[in-house]
Amino acid sequence: MKNCSIKNDLNGLLSMKPKTRSFFLANFNRENGTIDTKIAAAFFHVTTRTINNWVITGCPDWVDHYVSLYERSIPDSKEWDGFKFVDGRLYTPYDRLTFAPSELLKIFYDRQFNRFDRVEKNQLKIQVSELRNDDEAEAIREEIDIMIRTLEKVKQSPIVAEKMVFSERVRIKSK
Repeated sequence: MKNCSIKNDLNGLLSMKPKTRSFFLANFNRENGTIDTKIAAAFFHVTTRTINNWVITGCPDWVDHYVSLYERSIPDSKEWDGFKFVDGRLYTPYDRLTFAPSELLKIFYDRQFNRFDRVEKNQLKIQVSELRNDDEAEAIREEIDIMIRTLEKVKQSPIVAEKMVFSERVRIKSK
């Protein structure tokens, strides 16, 4: 394995990148302020000797990248206190409330569809309010009245008379 760290004269955690040093101090700190190398070694699946070497010479690039990804996973803010990922599940600070990736994806899709429904609902409201315009409603009523009068005339015409009998007699004027 290629050694990606740079040896220097600094002793302790000062040789690590600031984010990596913060990660080590936050997750593997003992009460006396030193790094618990056994827990750190188990976390990174390396030996305690490797952890001691990282403390002295700095961590390899892959550790720095891991810390960068780890910090992006759950924000360090008050709203996210108590949330954590364990074995591919998101654990919340609430009892018996965890989420698998598929459950989180379902929530995301539900919210997306709800947003689309809200947009469509707002567009329909605008269209309905346009239909409720008084001038347009009056024009529609006039068209309906014309259609009713036309149907009344068709109803009285000989074309639709019952049993081939005219509803009104038609007289032919003779000259």
